[in-house]
Amino acid sequence: MITTVCLNPCFDKTVEVDALTPGTVNRVRSMRTDPGGKGANVATVLARLGVPVRCLGLAGEVGAARYEAMLDAAGVPHGFLHVPGEMRTNLKIVSRDSGEATEINEPGPAVNPKRLSDLLRLARENCGGDDFLVLTGSLPPGCPEDTYAQLVSALRVPCVVDASGKSLRASLKARPFLVKPNRRELAGALQRPMKDLRDVREGALELMAQCARNVLVSLGEEGALLVTENRVWHAAGLKVKVSCTVGAGDAMVAGFVAGYVATGDFVEAFRRGMAAGAASVMTDGTQLIRREDYDALLDKVEIREV
Repeated sequence: MITTVCLNPCFDKTVEVDALTPGTVNRVRSMRTDPGGKGANVATVLARLGVPVRCLGLAGEVGAARYEAMLDAAGVPHGFLHVPGEMRTNLKIVSRDSGEATEINEPGPAVNPKRLSDLLRLARENCGGDDFLVLTGSLPPGCPEDTYAQLVSALRVPCVVDASGKSLRASLKARPFLVKPNRRELAGALQRPMKDLRDVREGALELMAQCARNVLVSLGEEGALLVTENRVWHAAGLKVKVSCTVGAGDAMVAGFVAGYVATGDFVEAFRRGMAAGAASVMTDGTQLIRREDYDALLDKVEIREV
């Protein structure tokens, strides 16, 4: 069983316009709303891949019932503790002419220490010794920067952390099994640019020196780099028709974890992560992946040791 934690879930509202022009009236051509938050995204992809999963977290009491019903419809078992306030909505504006997405993200309701303690207890009750835990997404107001580190330390199961900034840096002290920054997040964590693959490789090794056990860096069109204790692999970006890149990193995490749990092999996990990430960008808005796209891409992933 894989458990994902979503501390700051949201409704992902995606609208399409012909061409986004700031300062003018932009007519919406299509619109959809999906259950969002990175932890929920990872859980949804895992469910579509047929992997046993559950999503735990905190949710604003206003809107929580609707959100949970959407997860039910997606086949994602869940357990959310409710906090005072309204579920946030994240707006994604996709411009049809360029395919670019502009995101406007709300902060979410504040969380107090008592509710965080309740969540930790819930996670302890649900995570057994064979579980994999995925901790991902922004922290809501009121959460200390080391919240993910606390969860990794307390639960003592293999953990994946997909975070940024101070939250990412704080998590390293707890020795997570895997951290998955993208290029921008890696540069932010180390406070220097990541201009090429050599810079990314050195940056990933630096995170490992700071106690990350393995590092997976997503690089957009350039693919991804996986660094383990004694090996480094690069996967080239897959050539697919890009509809929307929102959620691609979450799909990559889901595919990687699913592959590692199934095989225990880093290369196979990397292959499945790349296929899931590429399948995600082929869908519109925040629909994540279609299983048939994922299956078709698996044999096209090219991985080489560097």
